[in-house]
Amino acid sequence: MNHEYKKAEASLLQPREGAGKYWWETFLRGHISEVNKRYNQAKALYLTDPSAAPLDLFSYIREAALCFEIGRYLPAVALASRSVELILERDPRMRGISTSTPQAASTTLCPLNLAAASSLGLPVETLLSVGETLDPRGTIIFAERSRRVTRGDVSGWFRAISEYLPTVEHEALDQLEKAQTFVVAWFNTSPAIHQRDGEDSTRGTP
Repeated sequence: MNHEYKKAEASLLQPREGAGKYWWETFLRGHISEVNKRYNQAKALYLTDPSAAPLDLFSYIREAALCFEIGRYLPAVALASRSVELILERDPRMRGISTSTPQAASTTLCPLNLAAASSLGLPVETLLSVGETLDPRGTIIFAERSRRVTRGDVSGWFRAISEYLPTVEHEALDQLEKAQTFVVAWFNTSPAIHQRDGEDSTRGTP
């Protein structure tokens, strides 16, 4: 018996008018208790002087929290990780330390860079899990999760398209909490943030 082969194809469809409203209302009705739980877990980032905040950095960390709250864990991990990378790449204390190479998409969070950042006073200890150390030859879960996203090695997080495995929620929360704690500790102690006169103003960038 001959079976006609049909090639699999992808396409972009325009949603029907009002479909978004229906989808979000249905989603929220079915998941409101979960969203509220994650909203309380994610914590709110508060600044006494928002004008001192590097806009892109704080946009990343706030968007990471929002993604976690609505159950979008992959972008939550990516944005939380990027918040930390931005600081390591731009903090004046890191000048002279190469945090990336042309051969790799991102090596900013490698144990070697994190150990160097710690020696320069950046609060990278907040990124460590229990039992981890800043051994340049060791493994750090926070950095490994970031690399998984960078490499596209995330198939083990999904049961189906956009359907996460239950364990990923805990991983995303762990990544978010560590990044939030790091950003707050860095903001409160960074000489670059608190030296805001003339040419040395840090408004807009770390």
